[in-house]
Amino acid sequence: MAKKPDDDHKVELPDFDTLIDINQKDPEALTRLRQRLSDDFLDSCPDSSRRRLEGLLFRINMELRRARNPATAYLRLSDMMYSSFSELHHSLHQPEDLLNKENQRGQNQRSADILSFPQDHSWKGNKPH
Repeated sequence: MAKKPDDDHKVELPDFDTLIDINQKDPEALTRLRQRLSDDFLDSCPDSSRRRLEGLLFRINMELRRARNPATAYLRLSDMMYSSFSELHHSLHQPEDLLNKENQRGQNQRSADILSFPQDHSWKGNKPH
């Protein structure tokens, strides 16, 4: 992973009271802080998990953008988190369902034969009449 010029200047998460103060005085600054902390976290993740985490962050950002107010944003993100924990709980307590689901995915994959066609380049020099 290439080092960014600002790697030595990682942002620390302020205490709760400071976050409240930032939100009251400059909500956009709080958004920038959240984005910077998220980026710093992603930069610290191994490549094997970064893509999935970037996808999750994208979903979170879209839910925040769609929300018309902070309460709606909270409810949307809370619902996402609850759904994720519910799936995890189900997977831990009924792993056979997860295995069956994976097996069905493998069986539903379609295969195809790729045909090769002869290359006829005689059309290249011909102009339409």
